[in-house]
This record gives sequence, structure tokens and C-alpha cells, in this order.
Amino acid sequence: MRLTRCWAALAAAIILNLLVFFYVSWLQHQPRNSRARGPRRTSAIGPRVTVLIREFEAFDNAVPELVDSFLQQDPAQPVVVAADTLPYPPLALPRIPNVRLALLQPAL
Repeated sequence: MRLTRCWAALAAAIILNLLVFFYVSWLQHQPRNSRARGPRRTSAIGPRVTVLIREFEAFDNAVPELVDSFLQQDPAQPVVVAADTLPYPPLALPRIPNVRLALLQPAL
């Protein structure tokens, strides 16, 4: 059986796809800390993304833990928790300037 150029190109493409697949699979199984991460570039202007937390149950939520997890990644990360009314029981948010609670329907 003779190997044509079409069959050779098809076999090469399949082998290349398999190599890429195995490499990506190997990268995903590496622990996060062992992957080489480039230096983080922060702009002189400040952070470029604000985290907005909008939908949560007022009585049963994990908003303070979620805010803490974002702040562990970047302590200067702005976080805004938006609620229609003041949640009860009150949220135990960190008292730092970049974490705010915004009420969407303020009352006097």
C-alpha cells in the first residue's frame, strides 16, 4: 500500500494534535505554585478591575469569605458589594478603603 501525500499530511496533523493535547493536559495537572508565573505588572494608575458582588442571600451567604479570598490574591483589589437594602445580619466586611457596601435603594 502506497503512502500518498494526503495520508502523510493527515497523519502528521493527527500526531501534532495529540502532542498539543498531551502537553496541555500535562500543564493542567501541574500544581499552581510550580508553574512559572511572570512578574505581575501593576499600572501606576491603580488596579484595572473592580470586583462587583451583586446576587446573594441576605441571611445565608459567604460574602465576607469571598471578599477575603479576592483580597488574598491582591490586597489593593477594589471590591464593591451591591445590595438592594441593608443586609441583615450585617456583613462582616473588612474595614479597608477598597472594600465598600453600596446600597442600590438608599433610604433616609
